Amino acid sequence: MSAQSQPRAGVREAALAAAQARLNPPPSYDASSAYASNSAVAGGTAQATMNNGSTVSGQIPLFSPPGSRASPRPSFTDKEERELKLKFGKLLDRGIVRDNGYKESAEAVETLLKIANNILSNDDPKYRTIKATNGMLQKKVLSVKGGHDYIIALGFRTKTVDFVKIYVFEKTLRSTHELKIGAEVLQDHLTCLKERVNLSSQSLLNYNREEAARRAQALREIEADRESVKIRAERERQVREAKEQAERQRRERGEAEEAEEIVNRDDERRREMANAVVRNDRDYRHNVVEDDDYPPTYGETFFGDGRRLGD
Repeated sequence: MSAQSQPRAGVREAALAAAQARLNPPPSYDASSAYASNSAVAGGTAQATMNNGSTVSGQIPLFSPPGSRASPRPSFTDKEERELKLKFGKLLDRGIVRDNGYKESAEAVETLLKIANNILSNDDPKYRTIKATNGMLQKKVLSVKGGHDYIIALGFRTKTVDFVKIYVFEKTLRSTHELKIGAEVLQDHLTCLKERVNLSSQSLLNYNREEAARRAQALREIEADRESVKIRAERERQVREAKEQAERQRRERGEAEEAEEIVNRDDERRREMANAVVRNDRDYRHNVVEDDDYPPTYGETFFGDGRRLGD
C-alpha cells in the first residue's frame, strides 16, 4: 500500500468510529469510568485498525449486529449491594414496620412492591409517574410513617407540574438496579409481614372469643349471684318475719299475763271485800243475837231507871 493510501484509510476508520459512537452512546446514568473505558475500547480499536488495517483479535467489531453486544451493567460491588440491601432493610424495619401496625405495614409494602414491579416489567413511561393525589398511594403509602422515605429511596423524585405534585422515577441502569434490590427487600419482608398479620388476626380472633366467653361467664355469675341474693333475701325475710311473730307472741303473752294478773288482783280484791262484808254481817248478827238475849233497858242511865215513852 502506498504512503498516500494509508492516511486516507486512517481518515475513513476515524469517521467510522465517530459514526459508531453516535449510534451507540454511553449510558447517561453510569460513572465516568464506564464511559472512559468504552471510549478507550473504541479508540483502541480505531487505532489498531489504522495501524494494522484490520480489526485486532478480541476487540469489539466496528459495526456489530444489534443485540450481539452485552448490555452494560452498573458497576456494583458485593459490598455496595450488601450496604444497599441494609439501607432498604433499615428503612423498612425502622421506618415502616416499627411505627405502624402489621396490617398497615403489609399494605404499604405490597403497594410499593406493585409500583416497583410495574416499572421493572414494563417500559411504558406511565408507570414511572405517579400523582401524589393518587388514592392508593395516598392511603397506603404516604399516610404510613416511613412510606415517603422508602419511595424516595426506590428512585422516585418529587416534581410539581401544573401545580400538581407528582413522583417521577428517572430510569437509568443504576436506578433500575437499585429499584430491583429495593423490590427484593420488599418481597422478602412481605411474606413475613403477611404471616404476622395472619397471626395477629388469629390472636385477635382468639382474644375476641376469650372475651366473649369471659363476658358470658360474668353474666352467668351475675345471674347466679342475683339468684343467690334473691334466695338470701327471701331467707332473711322469713327469719325476720319469724322473729317478728315470736316477738309479737311474746308481747301478747306478756299482755295476757298482765291482764290475767290484773283480773286476779281484782278478783282477790272482790273476794276480800266480799269476805269483809260477810264477816261484818256475821259479827252484826252475832251481836244482834246477843242483844236479843238481853233486852235493852230503855231509859236506863246512871241517874236511875227510866221509862218508855208513852207509858
